[in-house]
Amino acid sequence: MQPRSTTGGPGRQVVGLVLAAGAGRRLGQPKALVRGGDGTPWVARAAETLQAAGASAVYVVIGAEGETVRRLVPAGCAVVEAPDWDEGMGASLRAGLSQVMLERPDDIGVLVMLVDTPDVSEPVVRRLLVEAGPDTLARAAYDGVPGHPVLIGREHWTGVIEVARGDSGARDYLADNRVDQFECGDLGSGRDVDTAEALGEWRAIYQAGLMSLPTDAAKPYRLAEVTSAAALQVRLSQTGYLTDDGLATIGYLALAMHRPLLLEGEPGTGKTALAEALAEALDLKLIRLQCHEGIDASQALYDWDFARQILHLRTVEAVTGDRTVDQSEVEKSLFDERFLLARPILQALRDSPVVLLIDEIDRADDEFEAFLLEVLSTNQVTIPEYGTVVAATPPIVVLTSNRTREVHDALKRRCLYHWIDHPGLTREIEIVRRRLPDVPRRLAEQVAQTIGRLRARDDLVKPPGVAETLDWAQALHTLGATDLDLETAAATLGAVLKYREDAERVQASLARILS
Repeated sequence: MQPRSTTGGPGRQVVGLVLAAGAGRRLGQPKALVRGGDGTPWVARAAETLQAAGASAVYVVIGAEGETVRRLVPAGCAVVEAPDWDEGMGASLRAGLSQVMLERPDDIGVLVMLVDTPDVSEPVVRRLLVEAGPDTLARAAYDGVPGHPVLIGREHWTGVIEVARGDSGARDYLADNRVDQFECGDLGSGRDVDTAEALGEWRAIYQAGLMSLPTDAAKPYRLAEVTSAAALQVRLSQTGYLTDDGLATIGYLALAMHRPLLLEGEPGTGKTALAEALAEALDLKLIRLQCHEGIDASQALYDWDFARQILHLRTVEAVTGDRTVDQSEVEKSLFDERFLLARPILQALRDSPVVLLIDEIDRADDEFEAFLLEVLSTNQVTIPEYGTVVAATPPIVVLTSNRTREVHDALKRRCLYHWIDHPGLTREIEIVRRRLPDVPRRLAEQVAQTIGRLRARDDLVKPPGVAETLDWAQALHTLGATDLDLETAAATLGAVLKYREDAERVQASLARILS
Protein backbone atom coordinates (compact mmCIF):
# COMPACT_ATOMS: atom_id res chain seq x y z
CA MET A 1 0.00 0.00 0.00
CA GLN A 2 1.34 3.41 -0.95
CA PRO A 3 1.11 6.17 1.66
CA ARG A 4 -1.30 9.05 1.50
CA SER A 5 0.37 12.04 -0.17
CA THR A 6 0.20 15.65 0.96
CA THR A 7 -0.11 18.45 -1.54
CA GLY A 8 1.65 21.26 0.29
CA GLY A 9 3.98 22.15 3.12
CA PRO A 10 7.76 22.47 3.30
CA GLY A 11 8.31 18.77 2.57
CA ARG A 12 6.10 18.48 -0.48
CA GLN A 13 8.95 16.72 -2.39
CA VAL A 14 10.51 14.94 0.59
CA VAL A 15 9.41 11.52 1.84
CA GLY A 16 9.63 10.74 5.54
CA LEU A 17 11.23 7.37 6.37
CA VAL A 18 11.00 5.91 9.89
CA LEU A 19 13.45 3.11 10.71
CA ALA A 20 11.61 0.99 13.30
CA ALA A 21 12.72 -2.59 12.60
CA GLY A 22 15.22 -3.28 15.40
CA ALA A 23 14.69 -5.73 18.24
CA GLY A 24 16.05 -3.31 20.84
CA ARG A 25 18.15 -5.99 22.52
CA ARG A 26 19.98 -3.51 24.75
CA LEU A 27 16.67 -1.91 25.67
CA GLY A 28 14.93 -5.21 26.37
CA GLN A 29 12.11 -4.68 23.83
CA PRO A 30 11.63 -3.33 20.30
CA LYS A 31 12.01 0.44 20.46
CA ALA A 32 8.98 0.89 18.22
CA LEU A 33 6.78 -0.43 21.06
CA VAL A 34 8.10 1.87 23.79
CA ARG A 35 5.54 4.43 24.94
CA GLY A 36 6.17 8.04 25.78
CA GLY A 37 4.85 9.86 28.81
CA ASP A 38 1.58 10.58 26.99
CA GLY A 39 1.06 6.89 26.15
CA THR A 40 1.92 7.21 22.43
CA PRO A 41 4.11 4.38 21.03
CA TRP A 42 7.39 5.70 19.64
CA VAL A 43 6.67 4.32 16.16
CA ALA A 44 3.41 6.27 16.02
CA ARG A 45 5.04 9.40 17.44
CA ALA A 46 7.83 9.35 14.83
CA ALA A 47 5.44 8.83 11.90
CA GLU A 48 3.00 11.47 13.14
CA THR A 49 5.85 13.95 13.61
CA LEU A 50 6.86 13.55 9.96
CA GLN A 51 3.25 13.84 8.82
CA ALA A 52 2.65 16.98 10.90
CA ALA A 53 5.86 18.60 9.63
CA GLY A 54 4.66 18.28 6.03
CA ALA A 55 6.50 15.29 4.53
CA SER A 56 5.00 14.39 1.15
CA ALA A 57 4.50 10.79 2.34
CA VAL A 58 5.64 8.63 5.25
CA TYR A 59 7.10 5.11 5.08
CA VAL A 60 7.74 2.98 8.18
CA VAL A 61 10.22 0.09 8.04
CA ILE A 62 9.35 -2.77 10.39
CA GLY A 63 11.00 -6.04 11.39
CA ALA A 64 11.03 -7.33 14.98
CA GLU A 65 7.50 -7.91 16.34
CA GLY A 66 6.38 -6.86 12.88
CA GLU A 67 2.66 -7.53 13.14
CA THR A 68 2.41 -5.81 16.52
CA VAL A 69 4.30 -2.76 15.26
CA ARG A 70 2.24 -2.69 12.07
CA ARG A 71 -0.95 -2.22 14.10
CA LEU A 72 0.55 0.89 15.71
CA VAL A 73 1.51 2.64 12.48
CA PRO A 74 -0.79 5.66 11.92
CA ALA A 75 -3.27 5.72 9.07
CA GLY A 76 -1.94 7.12 5.83
CA CYS A 77 1.56 5.67 6.25
CA ALA A 78 3.07 2.87 4.15
CA VAL A 79 4.67 -0.10 5.89
CA VAL A 80 7.83 -1.72 4.48
CA GLU A 81 8.97 -5.08 5.81
CA ALA A 82 12.74 -5.56 6.02
CA PRO A 83 13.21 -9.35 5.75
CA ASP A 84 16.84 -9.12 6.88
CA TRP A 85 16.22 -6.54 9.58
CA ASP A 86 18.32 -8.45 12.13
CA GLU A 87 21.46 -7.60 10.12
CA GLY A 88 21.25 -4.09 11.51
CA MET A 89 20.12 -0.58 10.59
CA GLY A 90 21.68 -0.85 7.14
CA ALA A 91 19.17 -3.53 6.11
CA SER A 92 16.24 -1.33 7.18
CA LEU A 93 17.64 1.68 5.34
CA ARG A 94 18.15 -0.36 2.16
CA ALA A 95 14.61 -1.75 2.31
CA GLY A 96 13.03 1.65 2.91
CA LEU A 97 15.02 3.56 0.27
CA SER A 98 14.45 0.84 -2.32
CA GLN A 99 10.69 1.00 -1.78
CA VAL A 100 10.66 4.79 -2.01
CA MET A 101 12.68 4.67 -5.26
CA LEU A 102 10.14 2.24 -6.68
CA GLU A 103 6.96 4.06 -5.62
CA ARG A 104 7.89 7.77 -5.47
CA PRO A 105 9.47 8.76 -8.81
CA ASP A 106 8.59 12.45 -8.38
CA ASP A 107 10.09 12.96 -4.93
CA ILE A 108 13.65 14.23 -4.70
CA GLY A 109 14.53 13.68 -1.06
CA VAL A 110 14.11 11.27 1.86
CA LEU A 111 14.20 12.40 5.48
CA VAL A 112 15.38 9.47 7.62
CA MET A 113 14.21 9.40 11.24
CA LEU A 114 15.15 6.80 13.86
CA VAL A 115 12.36 5.49 16.04
CA ASP A 116 14.52 5.81 19.18
CA THR A 117 14.93 9.61 19.00
CA PRO A 118 11.81 10.68 20.93
CA ASP A 119 13.06 14.26 21.40
CA VAL A 120 13.06 14.93 17.65
CA SER A 121 9.96 17.09 17.36
CA GLU A 122 7.92 18.58 14.55
CA PRO A 123 9.83 21.92 14.72
CA VAL A 124 13.14 20.06 14.23
CA VAL A 125 11.83 18.24 11.16
CA ARG A 126 10.23 21.39 9.80
CA ARG A 127 13.47 23.40 10.16
CA LEU A 128 15.36 20.81 8.14
CA LEU A 129 12.67 20.68 5.47
CA VAL A 130 12.51 24.46 5.16
CA GLU A 131 16.21 25.35 5.30
CA ALA A 132 17.89 22.42 3.52
CA GLY A 133 17.73 21.80 -0.20
CA PRO A 134 15.66 18.62 -0.74
CA ASP A 135 18.19 17.16 -3.22
CA THR A 136 21.26 17.52 -0.97
CA LEU A 137 22.74 15.74 2.04
CA ALA A 138 21.80 17.46 5.28
CA ARG A 139 21.23 16.60 8.93
CA ALA A 140 20.23 18.12 12.23
CA ALA A 141 22.90 18.98 14.79
CA TYR A 142 22.53 19.52 18.51
CA ASP A 143 25.02 21.91 20.09
CA GLY A 144 27.28 21.22 17.13
CA VAL A 145 27.06 17.42 17.38
CA PRO A 146 25.63 15.69 14.26
CA GLY A 147 22.35 13.87 14.88
CA HIS A 148 19.05 12.87 13.30
CA PRO A 149 17.00 13.22 11.23
CA VAL A 150 19.13 12.99 8.08
CA LEU A 151 18.02 14.30 4.67
CA ILE A 152 19.21 12.28 1.66
CA GLY A 153 18.73 13.80 -1.81
CA ARG A 154 17.65 11.50 -4.64
CA GLU A 155 21.02 11.49 -6.38
CA HIS A 156 22.51 9.89 -3.28
CA TRP A 157 19.96 7.11 -2.83
CA THR A 158 21.76 4.49 -4.91
CA GLY A 159 25.07 5.23 -3.24
CA VAL A 160 23.57 4.91 0.23
CA ILE A 161 21.89 1.61 -0.66
CA GLU A 162 25.20 0.20 -1.89
CA VAL A 163 27.15 0.97 1.30
CA ALA A 164 24.43 0.58 3.99
CA ARG A 165 25.52 -2.45 5.97
CA GLY A 166 25.33 -3.58 9.58
CA ASP A 167 24.45 -0.96 12.19
CA SER A 168 26.36 1.85 10.48
CA GLY A 169 23.45 2.71 8.18
CA ALA A 170 24.49 5.65 5.99
CA ARG A 171 27.35 6.67 8.30
CA ASP A 172 30.16 5.72 5.89
CA TYR A 173 28.49 7.44 2.95
CA LEU A 174 27.92 10.62 4.94
CA ALA A 175 31.57 10.60 6.07
CA ASP A 176 32.76 10.54 2.44
CA ASN A 177 30.45 13.31 1.18
CA ARG A 178 29.64 16.89 2.06
CA VAL A 179 26.77 17.14 4.54
CA ASP A 180 25.13 20.43 5.50
CA GLN A 181 24.32 20.70 9.22
CA PHE A 182 21.48 22.71 10.67
CA GLU A 183 21.64 23.56 14.37
CA CYS A 184 18.54 22.34 16.28
CA GLY A 185 19.84 22.36 19.84
CA ASP A 186 17.37 25.09 20.69
CA LEU A 187 14.52 22.74 19.79
CA GLY A 188 15.54 19.52 21.54
CA SER A 189 18.34 17.19 22.55
CA GLY A 190 18.07 14.72 19.65
CA ARG A 191 19.39 11.99 21.94
CA ASP A 192 19.28 8.31 21.01
CA VAL A 193 17.48 6.26 23.66
CA ASP A 194 18.75 2.75 23.00
CA THR A 195 19.42 1.23 26.43
CA ALA A 196 17.31 0.58 29.50
CA GLU A 197 19.45 3.08 31.44
CA ALA A 198 18.99 5.77 28.79
CA LEU A 199 15.25 5.11 28.74
CA GLY A 200 15.06 5.55 32.50
CA GLU A 201 16.96 8.83 32.27
CA TRP A 202 14.77 10.08 29.43
CA ARG A 203 11.57 9.26 31.32
CA ALA A 204 12.89 10.97 34.44
CA ILE A 205 13.67 14.11 32.44
CA TYR A 206 10.25 13.97 30.79
CA GLN A 207 8.41 13.63 34.08
CA ALA A 208 10.50 16.29 35.80
CA GLY A 209 10.38 18.96 33.14
CA LEU A 210 7.89 18.15 30.45
CA MET A 211 4.96 16.41 32.14
CA SER A 212 1.80 18.23 31.21
CA LEU A 213 -1.67 17.48 29.99
CA PRO A 214 -1.55 16.43 26.33
CA THR A 215 -2.30 18.88 23.55
CA ASP A 216 -5.42 18.36 21.45
CA ALA A 217 -3.34 16.75 18.69
CA ALA A 218 -2.15 14.04 21.08
CA LYS A 219 -5.34 13.45 23.01
CA PRO A 220 -6.85 9.99 22.80
CA TYR A 221 -10.43 9.18 23.78
CA ARG A 222 -11.76 12.18 21.82
CA LEU A 223 -10.56 14.49 24.59
CA ALA A 224 -10.61 17.37 22.14
CA GLU A 225 -14.32 17.51 22.97
CA VAL A 226 -13.77 17.12 26.74
CA THR A 227 -11.54 20.03 27.67
CA SER A 228 -12.45 20.41 31.34
CA ALA A 229 -14.14 18.76 34.28
CA ALA A 230 -17.22 20.86 33.59
CA ALA A 231 -17.35 19.61 29.99
CA LEU A 232 -17.15 16.01 31.18
CA GLN A 233 -19.88 16.68 33.74
CA VAL A 234 -22.16 17.97 30.98
CA ARG A 235 -21.48 14.98 28.71
CA LEU A 236 -22.16 12.54 31.55
CA SER A 237 -25.38 14.34 32.47
CA GLN A 238 -26.54 13.96 28.88
CA THR A 239 -26.41 10.19 29.42
CA GLY A 240 -28.49 10.53 32.61
CA TYR A 241 -25.51 10.17 35.00
CA LEU A 242 -25.22 13.09 37.41
CA THR A 243 -21.89 13.73 39.13
CA ASP A 244 -20.75 16.16 41.77
CA ASP A 245 -17.79 18.45 41.05
CA GLY A 246 -15.31 16.20 42.82
CA LEU A 247 -16.11 13.11 40.76
CA ALA A 248 -16.20 15.09 37.52
CA THR A 249 -12.77 16.56 38.27
CA ILE A 250 -11.08 13.26 39.11
CA GLY A 251 -12.74 11.65 36.09
CA TYR A 252 -11.42 14.34 33.78
CA LEU A 253 -7.91 14.06 35.24
CA ALA A 254 -7.95 10.28 34.75
CA LEU A 255 -8.72 10.84 31.06
CA ALA A 256 -6.23 13.65 30.56
CA MET A 257 -3.38 11.99 32.47
CA HIS A 258 -4.02 8.51 31.01
CA ARG A 259 -4.42 6.99 34.48
CA PRO A 260 -6.80 4.26 35.67
CA LEU A 261 -9.62 5.45 37.92
CA LEU A 262 -10.29 3.47 41.10
CA LEU A 263 -13.79 4.00 42.52
CA GLU A 264 -14.70 2.76 45.98
CA GLY A 265 -18.00 3.01 47.78
CA GLU A 266 -20.97 1.12 49.12
CA PRO A 267 -22.77 -1.20 46.69
CA GLY A 268 -25.36 0.63 44.62
CA THR A 269 -23.71 4.07 44.65
CA GLY A 270 -23.19 4.22 40.89
CA LYS A 271 -19.59 3.05 40.44
CA THR A 272 -20.33 0.63 37.62
CA ALA A 273 -22.83 3.05 36.12
CA LEU A 274 -20.10 5.70 35.82
CA ALA A 275 -18.04 3.46 33.54
CA GLU A 276 -21.12 2.76 31.44
CA ALA A 277 -21.96 6.46 31.23
CA LEU A 278 -18.36 7.31 30.35
CA ALA A 279 -18.42 4.88 27.43
CA GLU A 280 -21.70 6.36 26.21
CA ALA A 281 -20.53 9.95 26.68
CA LEU A 282 -17.34 9.36 24.67
CA ASP A 283 -19.04 7.04 22.16
CA LEU A 284 -16.67 4.20 22.98
CA LYS A 285 -17.18 0.48 23.40
CA LEU A 286 -17.49 -0.77 27.00
CA ILE A 287 -15.62 -3.97 27.88
CA ARG A 288 -16.36 -5.40 31.33
CA LEU A 289 -14.27 -7.77 33.41
CA GLN A 290 -16.30 -9.03 36.38
CA CYS A 291 -13.93 -10.12 39.13
CA HIS A 292 -14.73 -13.01 41.44
CA GLU A 293 -13.00 -15.16 43.99
CA GLY A 294 -10.38 -17.32 42.27
CA ILE A 295 -10.20 -15.32 39.02
CA ASP A 296 -6.83 -15.73 37.30
CA ALA A 297 -4.92 -14.17 34.42
CA SER A 298 -6.16 -16.68 31.83
CA GLN A 299 -9.79 -15.75 32.52
CA ALA A 300 -8.97 -12.09 32.05
CA LEU A 301 -6.58 -12.37 29.11
CA TYR A 302 -7.06 -15.17 26.60
CA ASP A 303 -7.57 -18.84 25.92
CA TRP A 304 -7.14 -21.08 22.89
CA ASP A 305 -10.10 -22.61 21.07
CA PHE A 306 -9.07 -26.22 21.66
CA ALA A 307 -11.96 -27.75 19.69
CA ARG A 308 -11.18 -25.70 16.59
CA GLN A 309 -7.46 -26.48 16.91
CA ILE A 310 -8.23 -30.21 16.91
CA LEU A 311 -10.51 -29.79 13.90
CA HIS A 312 -7.72 -27.87 12.15
CA LEU A 313 -5.25 -30.70 12.81
CA ARG A 314 -7.62 -33.27 11.38
CA THR A 315 -8.18 -31.10 8.32
CA VAL A 316 -4.42 -30.83 7.76
CA GLU A 317 -4.06 -34.60 8.08
CA ALA A 318 -6.89 -35.20 5.60
CA VAL A 319 -5.49 -32.76 3.06
CA THR A 320 -1.85 -33.82 3.22
CA GLY A 321 -2.42 -37.56 3.43
CA ASP A 322 0.88 -39.43 3.44
CA ARG A 323 2.96 -36.45 2.32
CA THR A 324 5.68 -35.16 4.61
CA VAL A 325 4.55 -32.08 6.51
CA ASP A 326 6.74 -29.50 8.20
CA GLN A 327 5.77 -30.06 11.82
CA SER A 328 6.98 -26.63 12.88
CA GLU A 329 4.66 -25.01 10.35
CA VAL A 330 1.72 -27.10 11.54
CA GLU A 331 2.45 -26.17 15.14
CA LYS A 332 2.73 -22.51 14.18
CA SER A 333 -0.62 -22.62 12.40
CA LEU A 334 -2.27 -23.96 15.57
CA PHE A 335 -1.61 -20.68 17.33
CA ASP A 336 -2.98 -18.47 14.61
CA GLU A 337 -5.18 -15.52 15.60
CA ARG A 338 -8.32 -17.32 14.40
CA PHE A 339 -7.96 -19.80 17.30
CA LEU A 340 -7.32 -17.11 19.92
CA LEU A 341 -10.21 -16.45 22.29
CA ALA A 342 -9.72 -12.92 23.56
CA ARG A 343 -10.92 -12.27 27.11
CA PRO A 344 -11.76 -8.75 28.37
CA ILE A 345 -8.26 -7.36 28.97
CA LEU A 346 -6.88 -8.62 25.67
CA GLN A 347 -10.00 -7.33 23.91
CA ALA A 348 -9.46 -3.89 25.46
CA LEU A 349 -5.80 -3.72 24.43
CA ARG A 350 -6.53 -4.93 20.92
CA ASP A 351 -9.65 -2.82 20.29
CA SER A 352 -8.64 0.37 22.14
CA PRO A 353 -9.68 3.11 22.49
CA VAL A 354 -12.36 1.53 24.67
CA VAL A 355 -13.57 1.82 28.25
CA LEU A 356 -12.37 -1.17 30.28
CA LEU A 357 -14.42 -1.74 33.44
CA ILE A 358 -12.73 -3.98 36.01
CA ASP A 359 -15.64 -4.52 38.36
CA GLU A 360 -15.32 -5.47 42.04
CA ILE A 361 -11.53 -5.82 42.09
CA ASP A 362 -11.75 -6.36 45.85
CA ARG A 363 -13.14 -9.86 45.17
CA ALA A 364 -9.92 -10.94 43.41
CA ASP A 365 -6.75 -12.09 45.18
CA ASP A 366 -3.27 -10.60 45.57
CA GLU A 367 -1.82 -12.56 42.66
CA PHE A 368 -4.42 -11.22 40.25
CA GLU A 369 -3.83 -7.68 41.50
CA ALA A 370 -0.10 -8.08 40.77
CA PHE A 371 -0.86 -9.28 37.23
CA LEU A 372 -3.27 -6.39 36.72
CA LEU A 373 -0.70 -3.86 37.93
CA GLU A 374 1.78 -5.06 35.31
CA VAL A 375 -0.76 -4.83 32.47
CA LEU A 376 -1.93 -1.35 33.52
CA SER A 377 1.68 -0.15 33.71
CA THR A 378 2.66 -1.27 30.19
CA ASN A 379 -0.64 -1.48 28.28
CA GLN A 380 0.63 -4.64 26.65
CA VAL A 381 0.57 -8.41 27.14
CA THR A 382 2.79 -11.12 25.74
CA ILE A 383 1.26 -14.41 24.61
CA PRO A 384 4.07 -16.98 24.37
CA GLU A 385 2.73 -18.82 21.32
CA TYR A 386 1.49 -15.69 19.55
CA GLY A 387 3.48 -12.56 20.34
CA THR A 388 3.05 -9.24 22.10
CA VAL A 389 -0.19 -7.29 21.88
CA VAL A 390 0.23 -3.58 22.51
CA ALA A 391 -2.62 -1.11 22.82
CA ALA A 392 -2.34 1.48 20.06
CA THR A 393 -4.09 3.85 22.47
CA PRO A 394 -4.25 3.09 26.21
CA PRO A 395 -7.79 2.08 27.18
CA ILE A 396 -9.77 4.13 29.67
CA VAL A 397 -9.68 1.90 32.75
CA VAL A 398 -12.22 2.13 35.57
CA LEU A 399 -11.81 -0.17 38.57
CA THR A 400 -14.52 -0.51 41.19
CA SER A 401 -14.37 -1.85 44.73
CA ASN A 402 -17.02 -2.36 47.39
CA ARG A 403 -14.16 -2.42 49.92
CA THR A 404 -14.83 -5.91 51.18
CA ARG A 405 -11.05 -5.93 51.55
CA GLU A 406 -8.33 -3.33 51.03
CA VAL A 407 -6.89 -2.99 47.54
CA HIS A 408 -3.09 -3.07 47.69
CA ASP A 409 -1.17 0.19 47.84
CA ALA A 410 0.82 -0.61 44.68
CA LEU A 411 -2.34 -0.74 42.59
CA LYS A 412 -3.76 2.34 44.31
CA ARG A 413 -0.58 4.29 43.48
CA ARG A 414 -1.08 3.49 39.81
CA CYS A 415 -4.64 4.88 39.88
CA LEU A 416 -6.45 8.09 40.62
CA TYR A 417 -8.91 7.50 43.45
CA HIS A 418 -12.42 8.60 44.40
CA TRP A 419 -14.85 7.48 47.05
CA ILE A 420 -18.45 7.57 45.82
CA ASP A 421 -21.01 8.13 48.54
CA HIS A 422 -24.77 7.97 48.30
CA PRO A 423 -26.14 11.13 46.67
CA GLY A 424 -27.88 13.82 48.65
CA LEU A 425 -31.65 14.21 48.48
CA THR A 426 -31.74 16.87 45.77
CA ARG A 427 -29.35 15.01 43.46
CA GLU A 428 -31.12 11.69 44.01
CA ILE A 429 -34.47 13.23 43.04
CA GLU A 430 -32.83 14.62 39.92
CA ILE A 431 -31.34 11.20 39.11
CA VAL A 432 -34.80 9.61 39.27
CA ARG A 433 -36.23 12.38 37.10
CA ARG A 434 -33.46 11.99 34.51
CA ARG A 435 -33.50 8.21 34.36
CA LEU A 436 -37.27 7.78 34.71
CA PRO A 437 -38.86 10.89 33.20
CA ASP A 438 -42.37 9.39 33.26
CA VAL A 439 -42.37 9.09 37.06
CA PRO A 440 -44.31 12.01 38.64
CA ARG A 441 -42.09 14.48 40.48
CA ARG A 442 -44.04 14.07 43.75
CA LEU A 443 -43.54 10.29 43.66
CA ALA A 444 -39.82 10.72 42.86
CA GLU A 445 -39.45 13.04 45.88
CA GLN A 446 -41.29 10.64 48.21
CA VAL A 447 -39.18 7.69 47.07
CA ALA A 448 -35.91 9.60 47.50
CA GLN A 449 -36.91 10.88 50.94
CA THR A 450 -37.91 7.40 52.13
CA ILE A 451 -34.70 5.84 50.77
CA GLY A 452 -32.72 8.50 52.64
CA ARG A 453 -34.45 7.57 55.91
CA LEU A 454 -33.72 3.88 55.33
CA ARG A 455 -30.03 4.60 54.73
CA ALA A 456 -29.88 6.55 57.99
CA ARG A 457 -30.77 3.40 59.96
CA ASP A 458 -27.88 1.45 61.46
CA ASP A 459 -29.72 -1.88 61.75
CA LEU A 460 -29.93 -2.84 58.05
CA VAL A 461 -27.72 -5.55 56.57
CA LYS A 462 -27.75 -3.85 53.16
CA PRO A 463 -28.96 -0.24 52.97
CA PRO A 464 -30.51 0.58 49.59
CA GLY A 465 -28.39 2.21 46.90
CA VAL A 466 -29.28 4.36 43.91
CA ALA A 467 -30.10 1.22 41.94
CA GLU A 468 -32.79 0.34 44.48
CA THR A 469 -34.12 3.90 44.36
CA LEU A 470 -34.62 3.60 40.62
CA ASP A 471 -36.09 0.10 40.92
CA TRP A 472 -38.61 1.22 43.52
CA ALA A 473 -39.67 4.31 41.58
CA GLN A 474 -40.14 2.23 38.44
CA ALA A 475 -42.05 -0.48 40.29
CA LEU A 476 -44.44 2.06 41.80
CA HIS A 477 -44.94 3.74 38.43
CA THR A 478 -45.60 0.38 36.79
CA LEU A 479 -48.38 -0.23 39.33
CA GLY A 480 -49.89 3.14 38.47
CA ALA A 481 -49.05 4.74 41.82
CA THR A 482 -48.82 8.52 41.96
CA ASP A 483 -48.35 8.71 45.72
CA LEU A 484 -46.32 6.57 48.16
CA ASP A 485 -48.93 5.25 50.60
CA LEU A 486 -48.45 2.62 53.30
CA GLU A 487 -50.15 -0.24 51.47
CA THR A 488 -48.28 0.26 48.18
CA ALA A 489 -44.95 0.77 49.98
CA ALA A 490 -45.39 -2.46 51.95
CA ALA A 491 -46.27 -4.42 48.81
CA THR A 492 -43.21 -3.22 46.91
CA LEU A 493 -40.48 -3.38 49.56
CA GLY A 494 -38.95 -6.27 47.63
CA ALA A 495 -37.66 -3.74 45.11
CA VAL A 496 -35.73 -1.96 47.88
CA LEU A 497 -34.65 -4.45 50.53
CA LYS A 498 -32.98 -7.73 49.58
CA TYR A 499 -32.59 -9.37 53.00
CA ARG A 500 -35.46 -10.90 54.99
CA GLU A 501 -34.18 -9.42 58.25
CA ASP A 502 -34.16 -5.93 56.73
CA ALA A 503 -37.67 -6.34 55.32
CA GLU A 504 -39.04 -7.49 58.69
CA ARG A 505 -37.44 -4.58 60.58
CA VAL A 506 -38.71 -2.00 58.10
CA GLN A 507 -42.21 -3.49 57.88
CA ALA A 508 -42.55 -3.12 61.62
CA SER A 509 -41.88 0.63 61.47
CA LEU A 510 -42.97 1.48 57.92
CA ALA A 511 -45.80 3.79 58.95
CA ARG A 512 -43.43 5.90 61.03
CA ILE A 513 -40.84 5.95 58.23
CA LEU A 514 -43.38 7.17 55.67
CA SER A 515 -44.76 9.83 57.98
